[in-house]
Amino acid sequence: MPKPQLHRRLHAPFIDDVLEVFNAGRMSEAQACALLELKRARLYRLRRDWLKNGKQLPVPAQRGGPRWPREIETWLHAECRYIREQAGPFQGHFNFASLAEAAERHFHRPFDRGVLRRWALRQGHYQGTPDQVRKVYVRFETAGPGVLFQHDTSRHCWLPRIGGYQDLILTQDDYSRRLVAWRLLPQETLWAHLALVQATLERVGLPQAYYVDQHSFFRYVAHGSFWRRYRPKTDQGEVQFRRALQALDVGVIYAQTPQAKGKIEKRFDYFQRRLPQLCQRHAITEVTQAAPILDDLVGYYNEQRPHAETREIPQARWERALRQGNARLRPIPTDADLGLVFAIHEPRRVKSDRTISFGGQRWPVGAVPGQIVTVCFRPNERIVVVHEGQRVGEYAL
Repeated sequence: MPKPQLHRRLHAPFIDDVLEVFNAGRMSEAQACALLELKRARLYRLRRDWLKNGKQLPVPAQRGGPRWPREIETWLHAECRYIREQAGPFQGHFNFASLAEAAERHFHRPFDRGVLRRWALRQGHYQGTPDQVRKVYVRFETAGPGVLFQHDTSRHCWLPRIGGYQDLILTQDDYSRRLVAWRLLPQETLWAHLALVQATLERVGLPQAYYVDQHSFFRYVAHGSFWRRYRPKTDQGEVQFRRALQALDVGVIYAQTPQAKGKIEKRFDYFQRRLPQLCQRHAITEVTQAAPILDDLVGYYNEQRPHAETREIPQARWERALRQGNARLRPIPTDADLGLVFAIHEPRRVKSDRTISFGGQRWPVGAVPGQIVTVCFRPNERIVVVHEGQRVGEYAL
């Protein structure tokens, strides 16, 4: 039968007296070990802790974990029962980091995910699973906000009640880890990327560069109606994205591998462990219904959650760098027309009747037949035709 712990075998004042005499050299090592029923190594560890604690015994940890108020335990039991019995495709899949965040937001006090996991094990809600193999990510550190914005899309089943796949677009500042743009869509399009980047730059300013991968997710997918026949070439999305940013002197860097964008890949992992479960719980069946949930998650991540690597809240790290003058963000040039810059540009030759063909229709333009003009197309908004910097036609859609 195992021997009871020291503090359960002997009174604390007695242990203090033995350690005091032993530390003063008035008792031998063998005598102290015999009195306390400890081995030599344990005796010296106990004396070290006793000295570090001001010659007082460290308070032993409570058996059975923390003592929470009844309302907290009641809430935790309800959450764990929901995960075990009602979470749909996520039934039985515990994410203790997400549970700790939900508890913190509900009770306005911190919770440790490891403590919650041990509590769930003791209460029989959770049996434990083997540790997952962690992914390897290539990381680097930039000098301040606005040096690099990482931009990517995750195609995932974000709405489990309707199945299939939806696309989440994120833009993250590399230095602060703050998310500066996010949007959930049924399917990503080149236009969705361009519109999101335009809104981001109007709100925070111009970074030095965007960091994207080399996949074809920038490819334009046509909308309904008569624009359905509009199909740019495979690589045109990449060209349009780069053209728009370089027109504002913003560089575009293409990652050689998905692992090279480790920071934003981890961000997608963060949302994949939270957003689908919340959409399932709240019976979300439309992308627009999920927007408030996504906004709430992003707000918590940006403004309340310390980052695991920097140990700072992303918003606080961003603001501190701005105060210290480390930001690399630039204002948008006053003469830049972002509506035209972030439109989809297509060249057309003016026909003999001074019209151009676009989207299956003829459009009159004020240009000489044979000239090459640029159609600046904003889906569901307008078409602007430009020749050598001058507008030669404009039509609302």
